[in-house]
Amino acid sequence: MVVTTVLVATALFTVSLTGLVGTDEAGRWVVFAAAALIAVFGTFAVHRTATAHHSEWPFGVANLVTLARGVLVAWVAGFLLVAWAARGGVVAWLPGLLYGAAAALDAVDGTLARRLGRETALGARLDMAYDAFGLFVAPLVAAAAGQVPWWYLSVGVARYVFVAGIRLRRYRGLAVADLPPRTSRRVLAGLQMAFVAVALTPVVSPAAGRVGAALFGGALLAGFARDWLYVSGRLVERTRPEGESDGDADESLAD
Repeated sequence: MVVTTVLVATALFTVSLTGLVGTDEAGRWVVFAAAALIAVFGTFAVHRTATAHHSEWPFGVANLVTLARGVLVAWVAGFLLVAWAARGGVVAWLPGLLYGAAAALDAVDGTLARRLGRETALGARLDMAYDAFGLFVAPLVAAAAGQVPWWYLSVGVARYVFVAGIRLRRYRGLAVADLPPRTSRRVLAGLQMAFVAVALTPVVSPAAGRVGAALFGGALLAGFARDWLYVSGRLVERTRPEGESDGDADESLAD
């Protein structure tokens, strides 16, 4: 039922897009959107299998919202070879509106899960997976249209490289330290999504996109670099003694 609904919605979107950009570009949109949808449902299947032992119902309201985010990102991917920025009009706003909706729903699925008491291991995994997928796909579409510089794609691959690095350390028998909790990680990711959503609209010029990429992308990459120092044991968080300050933690480089 879920897959059928997504296919019908995608077909209806394709028909509407054809009227705006013509058959050729709509056909290119379908190819890339379909490939991204396969990735979205493939990710769902992989994480569903990995969490099957939790005996969770996979299609709760919150998880459906998370899945909808993945579908919206897949539709953004369809614009990779569509000249949306040059066309102007409604088409020029579609990638930004789609990704903006996906980013906005990122604040909805978790809230729904908590309020309904339906927080699941699958939902947590999908949330991170679709966040990372969106921050790979959306900058790619923006870079292809000249809205952001190509180096900004490093933001999209940063998490994948980070996770691969952790797995490589474990494979080699090296220690992997836990990351200390940081609200800044969520804040930086949210700011990144907001910037990319705006960069996918006519509001942002290529020049402004370069400045924004340097500010927001640089901050996120610096955060990943700091976190790598944590997991590799090169940076250690030490808690200050009670009464010495406000109780915050210090950071120091390990010997």
